[in-house]
Amino acid sequence: MTFKPYHYQQELIDKARNSLAKGNRAVLLVSPAGSGKSVVIAEIARLAVEKGGHVLFMVHRKELVDQIKETFKADEIDLAHTTIMTVGRIKNRLGKLPKPTLIITDETHHALAKTYLTIYDHYSGVTRLGFTATPWRLSGKGFKDVYDDMVEGPSVQWLIDHSYLADYTMYGYNSGDDSQLKKSSTGDYTGRSMDDYAKTIIRGDVIKTWREKANGRKTIVYCHAVWFSKEVAQAFNDAGIPAVHADSQTPPAERDQIMADFKAGKVKILCNVDLVSEGFNVPDCSCVVLLRPTESLVLYIQQSMRSMRFVPGKHAVIIDQVGNFKKFGTPDTPRAWALEDRKKKKGNGGDQSGPPVRTCEKCFAVIPAQSRICPICGAEIEVTKTELDIDRDASLDDVTQFKPFAANYIVTKRPSELNTRQDLEEYAKAKGYKPGWVYYQLKKRGLTH
Repeated sequence: MTFKPYHYQQELIDKARNSLAKGNRAVLLVSPAGSGKSVVIAEIARLAVEKGGHVLFMVHRKELVDQIKETFKADEIDLAHTTIMTVGRIKNRLGKLPKPTLIITDETHHALAKTYLTIYDHYSGVTRLGFTATPWRLSGKGFKDVYDDMVEGPSVQWLIDHSYLADYTMYGYNSGDDSQLKKSSTGDYTGRSMDDYAKTIIRGDVIKTWREKANGRKTIVYCHAVWFSKEVAQAFNDAGIPAVHADSQTPPAERDQIMADFKAGKVKILCNVDLVSEGFNVPDCSCVVLLRPTESLVLYIQQSMRSMRFVPGKHAVIIDQVGNFKKFGTPDTPRAWALEDRKKKKGNGGDQSGPPVRTCEKCFAVIPAQSRICPICGAEIEVTKTELDIDRDASLDDVTQFKPFAANYIVTKRPSELNTRQDLEEYAKAKGYKPGWVYYQLKKRGLTH
């Protein structure tokens, strides 16, 4: 049976077809995570095949190949007239594959990579469509060299308002020492600095927060490294909460079983490393926990919105314990997408930081910075002029109002601003750090003599 697109999906299809009719050869389709992109892709592929064409469908991960094949089969698309492969396999078979009349690229925010460009050059005269929820690159590079035109679907807020995405509550604070984080040449944080940061996150606090905000919910936990993901899964298990770890190196059969157990509810907590981001669908997952700090808006959107797949009656919970929301705002923040290169702004996630937000110091919900009353718990919030006048060009390190653990003034400072043992000890006590943290900070300052 074929899937009839929702009206907003059909509108996106019509926009793309109109753009092609105007003479554009490569069109970028932008639609939020969870908006049913696979239905749009399948409908476009079905129309192309019915007209006698051959569709080349490109994905960047092999896990997504079988998923789209199943979608095409369910939509009664003749797979004999499609080629569905990873980008790497396509590149290695150029000249051997059937020549397509249409190329569809999934998760096309990757499309500036050399492998993609090689394929596009080989099929230079073929019409192309690309799909993404986030046409954004850490480098600030735009997509105008790859696409002639861009068409957009509805906003996240519209999808929530019309029951196509689940509404959500977001809780956020930085539970680690973010002075440990250092950027690499790619613009995101280095693996070593994320290791150092992760060591400052108190595992018990992760469990405690989950029990308070999401107890019993099917939850995906995002981590930056295998060792950390395994430790977090173990901490949940030690607390009597069934949890499991999976990553790209987990043997396929074992990984399939883990995913099946998670979908069936045998496992409540799925800890992973960059595995359950693109193309993974568990509609009844109603909570995500973010433990991976990132400067990538793409990663943040994909991970934070994973719990927002619509199920009647579901209200999602997003727990951001690494402060990513401070850079990028909430998932429903309006975004101004463009094909052109964007001007990068230091420390606030480029031009996609969203309106000012803060955390309620009583319940830790992420709320508009100017809120007088927390819309989640009803607590009164004192709004200071400083909180309203956020400097958008200032570095993230200067934004201090997001420190919900501020039992005293010392916690509003950065560790690098603390230059005495007394201040460091007071800070460590307020944050719950181990005594060794103070020694490490003193040693960095040459104050251990």
